Amino acid sequence: MKKLLMVLRVALLALTRHKTRSFLTMLGVVIGVAAVIALVAAGEGAQAQVVSQFESLGSNLLTVSTYTSFNFSRGGLQTSTTQLTMADVEAIDALANSVALVAPSYSTNATVTYAGETTSANITGVTADYATVNNWQLARGRFVTDEDDDTLAMVAVLGSGMVDDLFGSTTANPIGETVRINRQNYTVVGVLESKGTTGPQNQDNAVMIPLRTAQLKLGGAGTTTVSSISLQVRSADDMDLAQAEVTAILRARHGLAAGAANDFRVQNQADIVSSVTETSSTFTTLLASIAAISLLVGGIGIMNIMLVSVTERTREVGLRKAVGAKRGDILIQFMTEAVVLSGIGGLMGVVLGVAGAQVITPLLGGTQALVTSQSVGLALAVSLGIGLFFGSYPANRAASLNPIDALRYE
Repeated sequence: MKKLLMVLRVALLALTRHKTRSFLTMLGVVIGVAAVIALVAAGEGAQAQVVSQFESLGSNLLTVSTYTSFNFSRGGLQTSTTQLTMADVEAIDALANSVALVAPSYSTNATVTYAGETTSANITGVTADYATVNNWQLARGRFVTDEDDDTLAMVAVLGSGMVDDLFGSTTANPIGETVRINRQNYTVVGVLESKGTTGPQNQDNAVMIPLRTAQLKLGGAGTTTVSSISLQVRSADDMDLAQAEVTAILRARHGLAAGAANDFRVQNQADIVSSVTETSSTFTTLLASIAAISLLVGGIGIMNIMLVSVTERTREVGLRKAVGAKRGDILIQFMTEAVVLSGIGGLMGVVLGVAGAQVITPLLGGTQALVTSQSVGLALAVSLGIGLFFGSYPANRAASLNPIDALRYE
């Protein structure tokens, strides 16, 4: 321990003898470590934000939606879409044993007006179970009920963004007020908690009305189609089973022959989250890899300055060898100086990287930077490894000096 402390003290004295040169040498490592930590923190924060937003859509969630196929014929591009109907909903509800709740919805665009304020919105017709399946929480009032759906009630539940657009503030209380949707009056009975943005869609700009009301008033008399079907699976372990059950039920209902492509899409929420996480992780790794190039440049700078130091201290090496210093002692001394340079640079880079992450994250569109102990530990380990790797050649060169030749060096 005493010998190690002496080696460290000598290394620090050698480095502080040329403070400016030592600082400029460390700068490459500082910038490299800071860039890696800042970009990884921004990437991890963005990944956590996106995953949180998708998970907020609901737990154990399957979504069934229509699928549009494209074909070319003599007449040009042809599209074909098979609509989902209430009969599909009833079949899934009756036959899919692994599904706990079934929540169909009907969506269309319409204008919403209140006291001279008009905005375009996506109107969604829903059932009472829709809030539970899709993890919507109420800020005020109530949600759509089965009675609302049965009686074709003209009631609406608004998202916080829609409240802000129509009433001028997210803190306004619109319960009991009347809004006009396509020139028809609807009484506001509830306001939803904010969910934020998922992908390109702002979930807070939501307007929900009873499903049958939407089908009749916005889809036309006799409409039984639905835009999508949200399904809450009984447990996470049954997700694959539920997906297979729903697929088999709909294929049978739609009369699809064996080998024919599905004319619908069943999306597993867990698969979507996993895919988003994998894509985000790949992007974060790519950013970190690009930033790590500056660490390589910093390592080259350390090797360069250590070679200069060996040349400047040739007589010192010769003198130490003449009084009994072994090859290993010289090797350890110069290796220690290189590691101290990279280690201090790494610590400074960590501090700068944590601060820089708070600046970079908003510029990349994120809301939080997530600095993990793994990224900090890896960055420090890499910086120390760079000191060892790039310091080994100059250290070996110093340790290999002939003491007689070194003492003669001018």
